[in-house]
Formats: sequence, C-alpha cells, structure tokens
Amino acid sequence: MDLKNIKPSQLYINQAKLEDLRENYNPLEDTNNHPLPIKQFGKDVFFTDGHTRALLYFKAGMKEIPVYWDEDVLDMNLYSVCLEWCREKKINYIGDLETRVLPKERYNELWIKRCEDLARRIT
Repeated sequence: MDLKNIKPSQLYINQAKLEDLRENYNPLEDTNNHPLPIKQFGKDVFFTDGHTRALLYFKAGMKEIPVYWDEDVLDMNLYSVCLEWCREKKINYIGDLETRVLPKERYNELWIKRCEDLARRIT
C-alpha cells in the first residue's frame, strides 16, 4: 500500500527503539520484512502498530510498503481519539513523525502515559 495513504495513530516515536531498529532492521530487505498492521476507521486507514518500522521505510525512500489488515479486536474508541490527536497536531502520514522522535523517558512521559490515562478514562 502507498505509505502516504496510511495515517499514524501515535504522536511520537521512541528514539531508543528507532536506533535499535536502525541497527537490526533493513527496510529495503524484502525477505525479513513483515507486513505492518493496518485498520480502517471511517475514511482513515491507519497503523495499529509498526510506526517505527514505517518511519524507517519512509526514511529509506520507499513509497509502497507491505501491510495486512489487522483482524484483532481493538478498542476503536481509543484509536479514534488517537487519530483525532494526530489530526490536531497535523500528523497525517508517517513522515510527519520524523521530527517527533523523543528520548525513551520523554516518549514514555508524553505518549505512553497519555495513552494509559486515556484508556482509564474510556473504560
């Protein structure tokens, strides 16, 4: 699928994870690249996981990436809020996260805690 047609569902990228993947993952090597999970909510097709790998695909200049339709039962209320957060911050495709890479501690503080708080409010 065209990478520009898939919306992120998170606001930041974990720098430690990105650096680890840079060392151990080659986005141009088809044989070891597993498809990334996507779902559709309304008109939006979005990543349910794999944002860091998607960013590496983007940085490698790939336009089309391997994906699969995520069949897991997910809390779509939670994802709809995350997609709204992304719209508010003008994060419309994975390349928009290139400037939103945070150190692990800051990522946990700004993203993981925010998602945990949201999950508590929704349930």
